[in-house]
Amino acid sequence: MPPHDPTATIPRLEPVTAALPTFTGYRDLLGLVRQLSSLGGCAQPIRLEGHHTEIDTFTGEILRELKSKELPAGHLLVRCGNRRTTRCPSCAELYRQDTYHLIAAGLRGGKNIPEQVATHPRVFAKACPVNDL
Repeated sequence: MPPHDPTATIPRLEPVTAALPTFTGYRDLLGLVRQLSSLGGCAQPIRLEGHHTEIDTFTGEILRELKSKELPAGHLLVRCGNRRTTRCPSCAELYRQDTYHLIAAGLRGGKNIPEQVATHPRVFAKACPVNDL
């Protein structure tokens, strides 16, 4: 093995400029970045395909139209909404407070839960595996 020269420089590879215009012109890169940034870092976005048209019922005029194939990614991308951190940390962080609010509403009432539930006894049952018995 030849001795290591600490002053040696690593050759820098130049990009192939002939392929660059083809890549950047292939799709709307700014639109793709905008579409991906709306996912908020979702690890497993859901790809929806189809179209949506809003029509004014009185005039018959098309108000808005969305076709998934015309979007930069070729699909409508939406967050997966998974609440497990191991599957999608971004969506899990977004929804981690939901459990607290649901339990708190069940204990003290509110959020369409009657206020009388605050005076009732509470029990939190935990399922235990067979090995723990």
